[in-house]
Amino acid sequence: MKTLRLSPLLSKLCLILLIVLGTLTIAIPKALAISTLDNFPHPNIEKTEKILGPAGEIFEFSTCNADGIGFTIAEAQIPPGAGPLPHIHHYTNEWFWTPKGGLQLFQSVKEYPDLENPATDEQAGNTTVYTVNTEPNQIVYGPKYRVHGFANTTTETRPLTFIWLEDGISPEYELHDGGIREYFQDVGIPIKDLKHLPAITEESKIEFVSHAPLYGINQSYYFFEYVDGVSGKLPTSLTKLENDQSLNRIIDTINAYNQGDATVKCF
Repeated sequence: MKTLRLSPLLSKLCLILLIVLGTLTIAIPKALAISTLDNFPHPNIEKTEKILGPAGEIFEFSTCNADGIGFTIAEAQIPPGAGPLPHIHHYTNEWFWTPKGGLQLFQSVKEYPDLENPATDEQAGNTTVYTVNTEPNQIVYGPKYRVHGFANTTTETRPLTFIWLEDGISPEYELHDGGIREYFQDVGIPIKDLKHLPAITEESKIEFVSHAPLYGINQSYYFFEYVDGVSGKLPTSLTKLENDQSLNRIIDTINAYNQGDATVKCF
């Protein structure tokens, strides 16, 4: 049977339509644990690496390594309509901090631990994803193996801070961050001037999906490749989802670097 592949624009329009319909009929919960964080520290790095992601995100990357921990942070701007289609991380655990809210995040309960068998109907099977409308200073945890993603369904560009923590099962990548920054270096487009963004090429959109497994990621081509349903009624397991211990260690590591701790390297 021939697989239907929707264009990226049509996929995003389908997602936005689903979200709009969902907000008309479903009361969407406010919070996933940790519910809010007043401020998230960032390493005091003189020059950050700036990359335009194939899904439209404008990233400014920082990576930190210390004894037993490696992670990458991206301060990002998400234009209206931007955001990645459903995907699965295998080598990183992730947090999303939304300083101004206004982003629609979605995540599955079902897990897909086999990189070779993603959530397609023909392989490991599709899943339901559950949406949450983020509020200012909300932080949402997304562990490895879950189908997840987000979209900016507003008419304004919204800030979003990504935190990717290398998982213990990750192979060794050069930057010791679970491969995530190397992934965007590979498939994204370098930004020389934030006031004059480069164009997103068709090649980068294709590589965004085809190169993803090299970095422990299953990235779908279209929204319903991995998803068979969308719900705004969060299961209890998602409302209680957290990893405060790891998040606090990340924050402590950044603060140590900013206070001059030579055992922490950030770049």
